[in-house]
Amino acid sequence: MTSNYMGMNQKVALSLSNKVPLILLQSTEEALVELNGVLNGQLDTLKSDIIKDFSCVLASSCYLQQQTKAHPAQTIKALTHGIESLVYSVNEYGAELSAAGLFELDEASLMKKLRQFRHKHMIVIAWRDQVGVDVSGILISLSSLADALISFACDWAYARTCQRYGVPKDLVGAAQKLLIIGMGKLGANELNFSSDVDLIFCYPSAGQTDGSRSISNEEFFTRQCRLIVKLLDQQTVDGFVFRVDTRLRPFGDSGALALNLDAMEIYYQSHAREWERYAMVKARAITGSEGDKKDLMSLLRSFVYRRYLDYGVFDSIRVMKRQIEEQLKKKGAEYNVKLGPGGIREIEFIGQAYQLIRGGLDKSLQARGIVDILNLLAEKGHIPSVAAKELVEDYRYLRRLENHIQEIDDKQTHELPQDELNQARLVLSMQFKDWSELLGDTQHTMQRVHQYFESLVDFSPASKETDALDWLALDDASLDRFFSTKQVVMGDEIKRNIIDFCQSYPVRQLPDKGRQYLNRLLPMLMEPLLIKQSHEKTLFAFLNMLEVICNRVVYLVLLVENAAVFNQLIRLAILSPWIINQVTRSPILLDELIDPNSLFQTLSKQELEAEIINVLARVDDGDVEAQMEALRHFKQVNVLRVAASDLTGVIPVMIVSDKLTDIAEVIVNKALTLSWQSVCKTYGVPVGSDSDVVSGFAIIGFGKMGGIELGFSSDLDVVFVHKDAPLDELTVGGRSASLAEFYMRLARKFIAMMTTHTFSGALYEMDLRLRPNGNSGLLVTSISAFERYQKNKAWTWEQQALVRARAVAGCVQLAKSFVQTRQDVLAISRDIGVLKQDVLDMREKMRKALLIVKDGCFDLKHGVGGMVDIEFIVQFGVLAHACQNESVLTYTDNVRLLVELSRVGMLTESQQMQLTQAYKAYREAVHHASLAESLMVMDAAEFKQHISQVKLVWQEVILN
Repeated sequence: MTSNYMGMNQKVALSLSNKVPLILLQSTEEALVELNGVLNGQLDTLKSDIIKDFSCVLASSCYLQQQTKAHPAQTIKALTHGIESLVYSVNEYGAELSAAGLFELDEASLMKKLRQFRHKHMIVIAWRDQVGVDVSGILISLSSLADALISFACDWAYARTCQRYGVPKDLVGAAQKLLIIGMGKLGANELNFSSDVDLIFCYPSAGQTDGSRSISNEEFFTRQCRLIVKLLDQQTVDGFVFRVDTRLRPFGDSGALALNLDAMEIYYQSHAREWERYAMVKARAITGSEGDKKDLMSLLRSFVYRRYLDYGVFDSIRVMKRQIEEQLKKKGAEYNVKLGPGGIREIEFIGQAYQLIRGGLDKSLQARGIVDILNLLAEKGHIPSVAAKELVEDYRYLRRLENHIQEIDDKQTHELPQDELNQARLVLSMQFKDWSELLGDTQHTMQRVHQYFESLVDFSPASKETDALDWLALDDASLDRFFSTKQVVMGDEIKRNIIDFCQSYPVRQLPDKGRQYLNRLLPMLMEPLLIKQSHEKTLFAFLNMLEVICNRVVYLVLLVENAAVFNQLIRLAILSPWIINQVTRSPILLDELIDPNSLFQTLSKQELEAEIINVLARVDDGDVEAQMEALRHFKQVNVLRVAASDLTGVIPVMIVSDKLTDIAEVIVNKALTLSWQSVCKTYGVPVGSDSDVVSGFAIIGFGKMGGIELGFSSDLDVVFVHKDAPLDELTVGGRSASLAEFYMRLARKFIAMMTTHTFSGALYEMDLRLRPNGNSGLLVTSISAFERYQKNKAWTWEQQALVRARAVAGCVQLAKSFVQTRQDVLAISRDIGVLKQDVLDMREKMRKALLIVKDGCFDLKHGVGGMVDIEFIVQFGVLAHACQNESVLTYTDNVRLLVELSRVGMLTESQQMQLTQAYKAYREAVHHASLAESLMVMDAAEFKQHISQVKLVWQEVILN
């Protein structure tokens, strides 16, 4: 320790010499002595360990050596009370600014005070960072301080500009306030220590000020913005508040400094470039009214995020990545912790690339913070968990290192220092043994980041097709040459279909980007569907799909750019034209093919219920059209998963029907709840009911819905019942209606929700003819009227239908009542001879009306020995034996009912097994026929044994 340190006691001097490296010792000693003089010797009164830690902070930062002397009160407060006592939120910073009496200052005085305020609080932030506080908290503090200072400058400039020109107002006289958009790290609340702030200015709408010197709103806000920039950015003897960069605004430096929201929308819809979407990912409105902020952010989100998985962004990501790679070649880039290979920018680029691709469909990925995004990407399976964990660690390390570099001298630099003195400062603050260790750790970190950058953002084109053929200017000769190079010969019909597609109107209207991608996609299709194997029908289905979706270039991009999606779709399309036709109707289903794990992971009923809640949570309450579209997309996605799993043998036939029935039930329940809430909102609530929970009304599923045996093309057979209550009783609230009208409107609302053909088609076709008195009966029936009808007026075939009936949605209490009603009706004692004749008559009537006759083929459903025969055997058995055997009333599905009928002796064990095996085989064939979009007729020889066995049981049970 030198003699200059006589102003401090020897104990502290020794602790300082043991802590601070020799190269920094003299400058730190001088700073402490000078600061102690400014503080009138108050450092002498502090504990040595406090001084020791503080000495290391000063040794690491020239900026802190200067500013602690300039702000002695803040310094001693931090030393005596602890720096964590001086951690403020944006509102607390703002309150301090407001309480300081700055609003009445002139421009020059305010600029001085704002700069002093910034330095005063930057002392604490830098100090906390130096002693190892989590970097996330440091970045938030820096961003909060910036928000407060920008907001104060905005308010002061607004007041001064209003004094000269009056208040800016829109065309209807409402006052206007400036909206300031924080971009980049400021927008994400991740500001670094010596960062500039990227700002974009806008205002709500056109108009004029109301002052005596009236000017347009555009001129008013332009003047206000210039003043804000001056207050923050201009260099004075006290430095600056923040360097302000406004070049990210529409049209850059050549554009207006402030635009209204209408002009902003036109720009981002019509003129903005792809890189601006990337820049806007972290955009955040700092000032303005809450309503204006909401409108602005909605506008920006619609620009940044597409409503689908946006693989169209690949080209722009490639361009940006190439630009990054070019910059990496610059000399010295390897020492730049932000822009160098493996630097902070590459981590941010990884997150933002995935955000641009997926953020439109998954709104959780519209978060701004990179740590949150990386964790979300891992949680959702888009990147490996280990990658996210390591990238988060590396990001925090590099951001802390970046801050410590900048805190040396409050300079906007991102490069590791090359001089020995500043290297020593960084080694001390980052708590490394020496420069070699720090450099090695940093290089290791950046190498790991760069490897992830290369692998996780590997969006190189999937297709390297270099064929010179211009498919969109195709003729017979050029197509023949193409196929001859592949050593295959194609028939005229195939060639004509390909040429017709290429010359079709939708294809001819494609923009340049669409033409480029279609030219790459067509040879990709020819290879698996014509050249390697012959799948002509699949190719034609593909071309029909492309003709429908090609105007949405993003889907062409998806198929070309993502080999996994393309190959998955080809594989499933060859197995089932239904897949292609579903995608044709709803191209957004292509997104489901991206993740094979998701595609073949069918959900449990509980998972479906959770998913439908999440799906509808993204839709505004009351937006019925959006709700219907959300329900339809939910169905399409989940049915597609079941179809893919069925086609590839992942799940057995019985589970296929269970899954399809679960999907339908979850949708029916949710659609009924939405309908109930809508009708209650308009007409009030039945006495004693809740507007959120369906009560006194239930939906009964019949047929395949009731029997838990839905197929891919099944409609829903349903009946509506309501509780017993006076139908002239009025609802409470809203436009009061009688219960009769209320339940009728509820049923109609539900039917509309389910059957309306929206852009995505209908949810389900519905059959309501099984209600009492069929089409001539009431749409909704009371539970007691339903029971009376079934007991006194129903035909035998209606009671046969009741065998497979169960409550599927609505009031739980009413569902219990229906169970009892069903049991009471089915348990009625019947004349077996009359019952057999009724069953035979109905079976013959159905066969005459519905049987499909084709030589050598068998109608799976209505053929003699087919599915319906098995169903009639089961229904006859239940009606004949329920009066004596209650167990046959437990289930509604045919397979379990066959088991029960065997237990009560109506069927032998052999008969039960034969019917069960036949029924399962028929159902599997029916499922696959639906997916193949073919008639339910098959080669009779394939089912010969099942047919004969069913015929035999029919003979033994029904005809004997």
